[in-house]
Amino acid sequence: MWEENNPERYQNFIIFEPASQRIKESDIYLRGHEIYDFFLKVEEKLDEMDELEVLILKNRLSKIRRMLDLVSDFNNIIMTKFFDRIWRRYSYLSNLGETFLDLKTFMNIFQEYKEDPTSIVATRLDEENDEEDEELPVEAGF
Repeated sequence: MWEENNPERYQNFIIFEPASQRIKESDIYLRGHEIYDFFLKVEEKLDEMDELEVLILKNRLSKIRRMLDLVSDFNNIIMTKFFDRIWRRYSYLSNLGETFLDLKTFMNIFQEYKEDPTSIVATRLDEENDEEDEELPVEAGF
């Protein structure tokens, strides 16, 4: 269950191929060309805002935009659901993909999710299943 009082603790990711193949189907929010269309919609909404935190976010998203512009095949690119930063799977995903939005920002942009964001928040696995995730290799890149 997600924590309503801390939506900024939840984060989602855009994960590019080949790492995208390691993500469970139940943790995927969008796939393929839907991501690019969604990304453009987010950029459009953010352009209407001018708070400092939004300007910082837009700067970070410009890196992802450049990455998406270089993609020739969107079939193996995914956007995850939102993960709590204290979950073990969060650290795994943060090593595989690019941080996209936090849940608070997402719900500010897409008001329709404010009432019930459960469809976009990943399910917390119990401790037994969480240990399965730890067995997956995390490539640190150093």
